[in-house]
Amino acid sequence: MARTRQISLKESYLSEMIPGYRGYSPADMAHKTDQVFSEEVLSLLGETMAFVKRIERAGSDWLDPDALATLGSVAESVDSVSSCLSDAKAINAAVLEESENGRVEEIIDLDSEILDKLGNINQALSMLDLEGGVG
Repeated sequence: MARTRQISLKESYLSEMIPGYRGYSPADMAHKTDQVFSEEVLSLLGETMAFVKRIERAGSDWLDPDALATLGSVAESVDSVSSCLSDAKAINAAVLEESENGRVEEIIDLDSEILDKLGNINQALSMLDLEGGVG
């Protein structure tokens, strides 16, 4: 009789937040899930860049130079992460094929952490956007 794996709360959360996220087990789902996750992260990074550009454009009068420099750093980081995601697709495919079930939970934890951090960054940028009267 086939044994089914219990879905963790994080995996359930990711499935709700990312259409098409099905987890990394069984192995044949891993590549598709990785692709779906990468596409979602790239989309969220695009939203982050849109926030940054809008705040830079509209907030140049009221933001101090340090805040503008910080926004520049955020933009550079977003570009860097986007490049890494694009470059990592081949590497991820190889890693996922070798992945053991014990590693699946680590990958799910990392996916959840990435999604949470992107959400926090975008929320902070939204607050800055609203405080400055840009929104």
